[in-house]
Amino acid sequence: MHIKKLSQEIKISGIDKKQIYKNDQFESLIVSVEKGMIVPAQPAPADAGLYLISGKIEFEIAAYKTLVEADDFFSFSAGEQHALKAIEDSKFIISRNLFEE
Repeated sequence: MHIKKLSQEIKISGIDKKQIYKNDQFESLIVSVEKGMIVPAQPAPADAGLYLISGKIEFEIAAYKTLVEADDFFSFSAGEQHALKAIEDSKFIISRNLFEE
């Protein structure tokens, strides 16, 4: 067992990410995005789930935009085009598969 204080793992400055867990099947990353930063559209490399710890982001997937707020969770599939814009300084955890079925 390994315990981490995730709020201290990453600081909000631009866009930053850090791997917090990995095994043979999936990995989890903590990501911070500074207010106003944009992650341009890109295909998801794997099936994933995103949990917003703090802040607010506009998330676009398959040309559909939605506002995601702290404590929201959603998932999306490998290959789906997605993008985001930070409405506030934000932190989230993303967990994704590392294998193809």
